[in-house]
Amino acid sequence: MKTWIDTAITTLLRTGVLLSVSIIVLGMVIAFVNHPNYFSSRPETGMLRTVGEVIDGVRHGNGQAIMMAGLLVLIATPVARVALSIVIFIIERDRLYTAITAAVFVILMIAFAVGRAAA
Repeated sequence: MKTWIDTAITTLLRTGVLLSVSIIVLGMVIAFVNHPNYFSSRPETGMLRTVGEVIDGVRHGNGQAIMMAGLLVLIATPVARVALSIVIFIIERDRLYTAITAAVFVILMIAFAVGRAAA
């Protein structure tokens, strides 16, 4: 029996993956249209090191930045699933799993912060 919880989680994960793939494909199309030489040679590109640089690149229509944004959406999808689980456990009034899932979410956020600080 499929519950609203299963539907919510499935919808979130499918939407996240489909959205990220769509963004990545759009970025690839833009990159190859703007730089047809990418087909025959290794591109001379700068690294996008921060989320701010990715956002700035997306604003300017940079294909590589758009692809990176798609990857960031893909990375954010399971994190959003953990956040949704917290909400679900709160609605279900399950204190133990709310606490456990919240701890997992905090650990994820710390890992992102530490990873960002090391970059």
